[in-house]
Parts: sequence; structure tokens; C-alpha cells
Amino acid sequence: LSVALSGAVLARCPACARNFANLYCHNICSPDQSLFTNVTRVLKPPADPLNSTRLAVVEYQCYYRRRFAD
Repeated sequence: LSVALSGAVLARCPACARNFANLYCHNICSPDQSLFTNVTRVLKPPADPLNSTRLAVVEYQCYYRRRFAD
């Protein structure tokens, strides 16, 4: 959903939209998240009968080297 909303904003620049989507996917799916991500806020979602200890990440910081960002 977040990528779709951002895509609507970035629709005027397809290259920007692709770059944003790639960065988003890297943040969410990278097996090395612990090397560049710091979780700063979590919330407990509504009761889940199968898993009452589950938390949802709602805010995080990412740290990248300038070369990756460029």
C-alpha cells in the first residue's frame, strides 16, 4: 500500500518511482536489515489468538553509505 501511494505521487517520473520502490523493497526484504536499520517505535496490534506477543514496527531509521544513496 505504501509503495502504491508513493507511486501515485512519483508517477510523473518513472525512474524516481522505480528507485523509490527499489529502496523500499531493500528496506523491507534485505537479509542484512540489522546492519542498517534501527527500529524506533513498535506497537502491539489488536489481539491475535494465535500469537499474543507479536509487535508491529511503525517507525524505523535507516543508515546508508553515501555511495549506496547516490
